[in-house]
Amino acid sequence: MAIDWDRLKSHYLKANWATQLDSLALNLRRIQVLAGSDTDELVMRHWVRESQFFIEWIVPNIDLERDVSFETELVELQRLLSRWKLDGSDLWETEDSRRKIAALARQWCDRIVHRSNTQAQVWEAQ
Repeated sequence: MAIDWDRLKSHYLKANWATQLDSLALNLRRIQVLAGSDTDELVMRHWVRESQFFIEWIVPNIDLERDVSFETELVELQRLLSRWKLDGSDLWETEDSRRKIAALARQWCDRIVHRSNTQAQVWEAQ
């Protein structure tokens, strides 16, 4: 089944920023769970690619004067996801590698959730 990335992008960009970040965090949580369960690597690759798209779609909407540090973090996450995508077969082979992927995915998920919660508080205060 082919993914209609343009349709997903359109739907994704209609959501508010906190919801967009929550979607990215959810994908990272999925990657974490998959890495812990030894699920098929192709499923992991899908969530990695979708997460990469989410980041690509989020970054243009970041206010660089206020959030340049967050953009830098997302670029760092994008690099990590690219490594997982390119080296996925090798990384997915051993339990130790999958454990490392799971730990990193959890850490990134927590960071994104924290950012989403912080942003939601800012919006509520406005």
